Amino acid sequence: MNIQQDRMVILESMPVNKAIWALAIPTMVAMLIQVVYNMTDTFFIGKLNDPNMVAAISISMPIFMIIQAFGNVFAIGGASLISRLLGKGEKENASQVGSISFWSALTVCTIVSIIGLLFIEPILMFCGASENTIGYGKSYLMIMLLGSPFIGMQMALGGLLRSEGATKESMIGMITGSILNIVLDPIFILLLNLGVAGAALATTIGNIVGFTYYIVFYLKKRGIISISYRHFTFNKEIFAGIFKIGIPASVGMVLMSIGMAVSNIFAAGFGDDVVAANGVAMRVTSITIMLTIGLAQGCQPLMGYSYGAKKHSRLMETIKRAIIVGTIMCTAFAIIFFIFADTWIKVFINDAKVISLGVQIIRVLILSMPLLAVQMVLMTMFQSLGKSVESLIISLGRQGIFYIPALIIFSSLWGFNGFIFALPAADFATTLLSLTLFFSMRKKLHISSKGMLEKVQATELELSNQ
Repeated sequence: MNIQQDRMVILESMPVNKAIWALAIPTMVAMLIQVVYNMTDTFFIGKLNDPNMVAAISISMPIFMIIQAFGNVFAIGGASLISRLLGKGEKENASQVGSISFWSALTVCTIVSIIGLLFIEPILMFCGASENTIGYGKSYLMIMLLGSPFIGMQMALGGLLRSEGATKESMIGMITGSILNIVLDPIFILLLNLGVAGAALATTIGNIVGFTYYIVFYLKKRGIISISYRHFTFNKEIFAGIFKIGIPASVGMVLMSIGMAVSNIFAAGFGDDVVAANGVAMRVTSITIMLTIGLAQGCQPLMGYSYGAKKHSRLMETIKRAIIVGTIMCTAFAIIFFIFADTWIKVFINDAKVISLGVQIIRVLILSMPLLAVQMVLMTMFQSLGKSVESLIISLGRQGIFYIPALIIFSSLWGFNGFIFALPAADFATTLLSLTLFFSMRKKLHISSKGMLEKVQATELELSNQ
């Protein structure tokens, strides 16, 4: 057994703190780079001083997130199942899941690409395009749709790598594509004067390069699992296991885009300055959210492996440590955002009114920031353990169950102040819900572990009496 094959065994033998950092740091770095790369298109398009171009990218963003969501079904659903199978020592079955996840992602994202290209204009009009933005929207989205199979496969392969503990390799692929995108943006958008088409081209090329890195990793057989087509089979149980976790996780991504859209609609009711300020504030605070997601996803293989190996005490230790680390990190960012709120807003815009509104919004959003780690770690934990209902409930909580109703009620009752307090209120409610579900699960897990221990002791006693 070589080092790559023994990766999870090595991580399992590490102290929990060391294992968490070994897995989470690469994922967190990759997420941080992704935050920067998500901001780059808008930043450079903004330099052209054409609001219609900026609007076209904003209109297309929910569609891009939906494309990612399809890849995410197999990235998270496949990863959850693989890590548990590796914990049980079932590497052949894990390879079967890997192959099914990869080839299914290719098939589904290709179908989505074809449908999107056939109905590109009605889709854009449905998302809010006008006569002024439809041309730019088509130029941007057409290229993104052509590249969507690579976007979906890159996401799927990144998740599969994390599932076997190869978070460093997952990070390298994501960072390589993201940095290339950042470098190509000013060249295509400004130097070659390709505008929104240049932004889409840079993003697509970045995703293709990231995908190529992942595919080479597997072709060189450096992974524990295989994605070879010879492992592919129409196994209903495996598909059910993937969809059981992958679909709820992807519904969360879709709801996130819907939540952003609804937030913009309510912000527009208070004026264009509020729309601008809210958009910038959300982008700034997304740094903490993405880093926390990176920490949680980094711990996913360790939690899934421990659960599959029935090492429940190590699972609980991982959850506790991850929440402590995440809470400290989120609190530190909350303090930084509070002190330097105006500086963060000025990075994107230098309008006095927008800066003033942005500072207000950021200083309210950070009230619930220390709670993010609890939500993200516990949601990822439920995904890792194959608990689809619980993970779906938490995923729906922040963006759907609590946030949208809070926006409606708070904005109606308290106007602008109610609008900015809606998300922190949703975060508090979601955290309380997450903890309730966790303590219920932990109680059942404790009873199960106790029952298993009693059976082992009874067997040992029986053998000793023979």
